[in-house]
Amino acid sequence: MTPVLFINCSAAPFIDDIIAGRKVYETRSRNMLRDLVGRRVLLAETGHGRPVIRCSAKITHSFRVLLPEVWDRFRSATRVPGGSAYDWTPSTTEKWLYELDNVRPVPAFTPPEGPRHGRVWMEYTEEA
Repeated sequence: MTPVLFINCSAAPFIDDIIAGRKVYETRSRNMLRDLVGRRVLLAETGHGRPVIRCSAKITHSFRVLLPEVWDRFRSATRVPGGSAYDWTPSTTEKWLYELDNVRPVPAFTPPEGPRHGRVWMEYTEEA
C-alpha cells in the first residue's frame, strides 16, 4: 500500500512547483498527515477533474506554525499565494508544514479508487 496525497492545484501549480524543487513544504490547517511522516507518498494533482498522480516524495518531518510572522518566513518554500484560500487568515490558529524530500517524477496516471482518509489522502495498491 502506497499513500496518495491529494494536492489541490486549482489556485496554483503546486505539483509543478514540487517537481521543480520550488515548493519544499506541503501545508495543512491541522496535523492531518502525521501518519505519513517518514514515508514515501505519491502526489496527486487535483482541482482539474480526476486526480492524476505526477510524482512521489518522502515526507521527512513536520512542524507546527503558530504565528503569522513565522508563516510569512516560510511562504516562498510553501508557494502559497498571499490572499488565497490556503494563506494565513485572521481566524487561522495554526498551520502544519510537511517537508517534501527526494521528489521523483513518475509517468502521470489516474489511480483506481482505494480506501480514503477524508479528502486528504487515500491508499493505493498497485495490482500485479
